Parts: sequence; structure tokens; C-alpha cells
Amino acid sequence: MRLVRPSAAVAAAALVLGACAAATANGSADAPPASADGARQGFVRGAGGVRLFYEVTGSGTDTVVVVHGGPGAGLGSIAPDLAPLAERHVVVHFDQRGGGRSDLPADTALLHARYLVEDLEAVRRHFRLERLTLLAHASGALVAARYAEAHPERVARMVFVGAIGPRLADAAAYARSVYTRMDEGTARDIAELVRALKSDTTSDVAAVCREYERRFRAVVAPAGAGGQERGTTCTAPPEAIRYANRFTSEATFNSFGAWDFTRSLGRVAAPLLVVYGDRDARSVPAQRVWSAAVPNGRLLVISGAGRAPHVDRPEQFFAAVDAFLAGGWPEGAVPPPR
Repeated sequence: MRLVRPSAAVAAAALVLGACAAATANGSADAPPASADGARQGFVRGAGGVRLFYEVTGSGTDTVVVVHGGPGAGLGSIAPDLAPLAERHVVVHFDQRGGGRSDLPADTALLHARYLVEDLEAVRRHFRLERLTLLAHASGALVAARYAEAHPERVARMVFVGAIGPRLADAAAYARSVYTRMDEGTARDIAELVRALKSDTTSDVAAVCREYERRFRAVVAPAGAGGQERGTTCTAPPEAIRYANRFTSEATFNSFGAWDFTRSLGRVAAPLLVVYGDRDARSVPAQRVWSAAVPNGRLLVISGAGRAPHVDRPEQFFAAVDAFLAGGWPEGAVPPPR
């Protein structure tokens, strides 16, 4: 078996795409679609007038804004798996630009990370939140961290779940570890599926997307505990899936540059809870670095879970997050060595 070793940037970008890419619908309609489950929906005007689709669920005295992964993923990739959060909190999900029901900019320069930060501030203002309580998933942690850098006074609390590494080198190392588990045939098949997702000639993009997702998750799954994810990246119309795969993932990811959040978050007073699973032990050190990046951070490692503890061990995960959002630290959350 020949091991596949892509370059650092390519490997990390491909992993981010494979883990959480694509969207839920295009944002070309003038009015938001109706929600079958009664969720409140609408649009926020983000940076440069780009429309951002949002969905609000739940009730409670506090509001949690979810920053999904990707880049290029829509809220559908994570919202179904975070549904229990809405039992005790108001939860705001929104599609980042370049995916989901949000606008797909004709000018791909508008996919730069700085606009995602401005979009998050637009969401805060739209919902009249004095400060944001953020739950960031996968590469959404990069957006949340950049926002905290720019607006430390506007962040109340943060939860990072299955976060991409706090440094580009961490993300690239994790990506390589995944790709080295692929034999040559699997790597070739996955690459061909990605090409098909970008092609105008693919007749059934949703079916190709589902096959790609199935194959990629089969590679990543051994690190987890076998939880069944309800979120999917394949419910977008063909043009949205193509756009995310052609433009959003690579353009936004590259715009973060050689990120390193280990020294830039010192002014962030907000507590940060980083949650990960012990079944993905090779990534736990990077998660510990995340918890050390802010003055008041802790890491909770959930036994028997992988990179998706909210799916693998939902009862433990949501109990821990509820305790944190109530103002305390959940049992087992430990501060990093300083």
C-alpha cells in the first residue's frame, strides 16, 4: 500500500472540505423559505451587502451563536446534531457566505476571512446582542478566534468542538494523518468525486456528494466512537455544492494564511471551553494548545468520543456545555499547563 502525502496546505484544505464542506441551499430567493419545524428564519446583511441566511431555534434566557465549519459548509452540516442545545437556549445558526442559503458572491475576493469576521459582527448587531456566546465547530474555530482578536470585548463565552488546530501546522499534521490511512485506490476515488462535484456536467450532484461524504467519513470514522451524524453537507442545490467546492473552501481557507493563535488572544477575557474526544488522541495536544491560547481556557476530553463528541457522546457533551453556559466549568475540564 502506497501512502498518500499531500503538501501541508493542500492536505489541510482538503481535510476541511471533506469534513464539513458544501451547503444547504442557495440564497437567490428574495424571501427566506418556510421552516417545516417552526424555526424562525430570515436574512442578515453582512459585509458588502452579502445576505446571510439564519435560523433561530429554542428558548431560554441566553443566546448561543453557532459558527459552522467548512469553509463552505452550511448550517445543515452541524445544526441537526446540535438540536439538544435548543432545549435550554436560544440558538442562532447562520450560513456563512459562499454556502448554504447565503449569497454565493460573484466576486470570490468577498470570500476572504476578514468578511466572515465582519459578518459575525453583523449577526451580533442584528440580534441586538451586547456580547456573543459562540459555539464554533471544526474550522469555525478560526472564524471565532479571528472575531475574538478583533472584538475581545464583544465575546462572552466560547465553546470549540472538534476544532481545527490553532496553528496551520497542527491542521496540516492532522490532515496528513488522515490521508496516510488511505490506500492509493481510495485516494484516487475521493479525488475523482471532488472533481465531479466541481463539474457542470455531473447530472446528480447530490448523489455524488453523498458518496464522497460516505467514503471520507469511512476514513475518519476509526478515530471516533461510531456515532451517527445527522448533519450532512449534501442537501444543497447543485450550484451551491459546485460553488463551495470550486471556490469557498480553498479561497476562505487560504485567506487565513499561516494562522497561529497561540499568542494573539491574550486580550480575550472570555472563558473558552475546548471539547474533544480521547479516541482521537493524536489531536488532543493541539486542543490543549487552543485552551492555552486565552487567559481563561480549559480542555474537556470526553472518553469514548472522537472528533465529534456531540455525536459520539451527546449526553456528556450537552451536559458539559450547559454547565459551562450557566457560568461554571463542567466536571473534568482542566486548565492547560502554563
